[in-house]
Amino acid sequence: MGAVYDRLKLPSPIYRYNAGYADGVYWYIKERAFDAVICTHLFSMETMTAIRKKYAEKIPSYGVLTDYTEVPFYKDTELDGYFAPTDEVRGRLIKRGIKAEKIHVTGIPVDEKFGQEMEREEVLNILDLPFRKREIAVMTGGAGCGKIATLCKKLDKLSDERHSILVFTGNNMKLRQKLEARYGGTEKFRILSFTPHMPLYLKAADVVLSKAGGLSSTEVAVCRIPLVLMKSIPGVESANVKYFVRNGLALHSNSAKGAAKLAVALPEDGRLAESVKRAQAEAVNPNAVADLAEIILKEITNDDPLLECGDCGRVSVG
Repeated sequence: MGAVYDRLKLPSPIYRYNAGYADGVYWYIKERAFDAVICTHLFSMETMTAIRKKYAEKIPSYGVLTDYTEVPFYKDTELDGYFAPTDEVRGRLIKRGIKAEKIHVTGIPVDEKFGQEMEREEVLNILDLPFRKREIAVMTGGAGCGKIATLCKKLDKLSDERHSILVFTGNNMKLRQKLEARYGGTEKFRILSFTPHMPLYLKAADVVLSKAGGLSSTEVAVCRIPLVLMKSIPGVESANVKYFVRNGLALHSNSAKGAAKLAVALPEDGRLAESVKRAQAEAVNPNAVADLAEIILKEITNDDPLLECGDCGRVSVG
């Protein structure tokens, strides 16, 4: 739909909808005296654009792309800066009409805990996971029950006593209950809902099966773990798949059986697994958070020295 509106040069209904939040968001920002706004989604970028058009005061505002592509609606936004995942995406944003000097290529920012190096044995001990097992992590992203249940069934059939399978269901309680009913009494499967310890679990994995979300895929790549991407939703997810597969950061299959086969076989192929890890190390910036923050702080403080808190030494940012 976005491509159609782009070709026909029609007013964007997405922008008009998100502009409706402008007044409320503006007064929220003013009442709390924020110095800058960082938007990690197109919708909030459009709301901030509407605020900047409506009110005389230009609140410093920045947009962070969290997928390995751009969408037509980005051209409707007017912010002080944009943070792109790759040079290729930067070029596409320029073609959309965003000024080149506003675009910084930092990579997609993820929690810095994913980039912290730890010995795998230490991680297994912390999480109380079995040693001498091939850990297969399945990140569902809260997807529907049917496809993930089918995937688990294929994994169960293709794996053996050498394997341990971690299935993360997020906040999808219906999915968790369904999987618990089927695999709860087995030693092979562990079904987990939302956890704040995802960086540790990823570091414990020998391979990860995941949907092609921009953030989740980047988290895996920052951990340097062999990755298998499952069938994606057309649009940004399919673009993420193309980027990861084209650059050797992951393998991909559209079928549950195919994805399960790859997940079981990949850790056994040492050369291929190491090739994926090397590609991830070369293509993904684990310090994107710090790089992004440094650029924004430099701009909003006009290059003045940052004031640090005398008690903790941390930079104070509203």
